[in-house]
Amino acid sequence: MITKFPLGVHDLESFITPENQLFVLSHMGIPNIDINQWRLKISGLVEQSLELSYQNLLSLEYRELTVFHQCSGNPLQPKVPARTISNVIWGGVSFGAILNQLQVKSLARYVWFIGPDYGVYEGVFSDSYIKDIPIEKALEKDVLLAYKLNGKPLSTERGFPLRLVVPGYYGTNSVKWLSDIYVTDKRSPGTFTTTFYNDRVGEDAATLKPVWEVAPESVIVHPHQNEVLNLQPQTLWGWAWASSGICSVDVSTDGGITWQAAEVEARLQYAWQRFTFQWTPPTPGKYNLMSRATDCNKAIQPIQEERNAVYTVAITVK
Repeated sequence: MITKFPLGVHDLESFITPENQLFVLSHMGIPNIDINQWRLKISGLVEQSLELSYQNLLSLEYRELTVFHQCSGNPLQPKVPARTISNVIWGGVSFGAILNQLQVKSLARYVWFIGPDYGVYEGVFSDSYIKDIPIEKALEKDVLLAYKLNGKPLSTERGFPLRLVVPGYYGTNSVKWLSDIYVTDKRSPGTFTTTFYNDRVGEDAATLKPVWEVAPESVIVHPHQNEVLNLQPQTLWGWAWASSGICSVDVSTDGGITWQAAEVEARLQYAWQRFTFQWTPPTPGKYNLMSRATDCNKAIQPIQEERNAVYTVAITVK
């Protein structure tokens, strides 16, 4: 089963997304966890395995990070934009710091993160939800084992007691209800890494690429879709985000025929970035407004046919 409540454009106006406006996504239902019995187990290609209780985690050094959090969309239709995005403050402990203490063996290439939720998704049975990330990413200090959201303990639907947060990666990788972590030399054979959440790349589309790093994307927040504006100077603004951060945003007021540079604020940690554009409509009429982001690796948001395709806001000026 999958449950998802997308965030609407009118809910994007706050820099930090309130918890009650976040989307909820569960592929196979929400598990029942007894916190007194719950343990996090870390094993595999490490010199020393580890088992932590919830109280053990609370005793470790606490960190907070502001991170945009985006759903990658329907894994059966990976090129269709989902527009499900938020920006929140995660709190927890650095997984990279723990992993370094356990001394990763030289053969390690990936880390598997396992949740206890199980069931049937799109006709395929899985006995657990497993995702993996490269060992190099896992060792970064900003990969979090999170137990707080916007300063409050995680709710059950958000992943209590513990979830993974991988800044800059799509939300599918941030495993909820985390129970086991396994360091290994190969990718996970699980359904959610082999069947779902892969992009086909190359001329023959035969090569599969994991849905990991978030591609550059942007959305105009003001004006809203179908809003009616007066014929006077307007401040267009919105959010832009990408794994590597956003270095520039261009705005079009004529449906993509011409583009002009917007002002882009610097990124705070891994948060989305605000952009603004001053515009005076030349005449009354209908306009198609568009924004196009370029990330700091020089990747440009595509116009169409990708999950991060340019978003168009249709407005009327009277």
